[in-house]
Amino acid sequence: MAELRSSGKQTAARQRAREKAAEYREKQNKLEQLATDFFVASDSIEGIDANVEKEIAAARERGKKHSADARAKADAVIVAMLELGAPRNEIADRLGIATRDVKRATPVSVGASTSTPSDDESAGENV
Repeated sequence: MAELRSSGKQTAARQRAREKAAEYREKQNKLEQLATDFFVASDSIEGIDANVEKEIAAARERGKKHSADARAKADAVIVAMLELGAPRNEIADRLGIATRDVKRATPVSVGASTSTPSDDESAGENV
């Protein structure tokens, strides 16, 4: 009879060991799934960051183009004012900009056509 008791204890011990092993396997499966989820999320972060960088670069390019277009329009206004015969300093005062900005917006041909007679005379004397 002693053997039966020992056999019964052994059976009960095996049963507990199987239950613990099952719990351990279940926990390991959950940990494996969580690790998989982590790696998927990490990989998607890199892709998202790459897409954001592309979008930022594209936005910068669009911004540069819009700025260049606006600068061209502003320069065209300055040129039109010069063509009406307004002096550079008056244009600068009227627009609230520096005179050098008026000169910068002036194409060479407009600058030559808006020169005053005294400029032409003094240039002739120096030649």
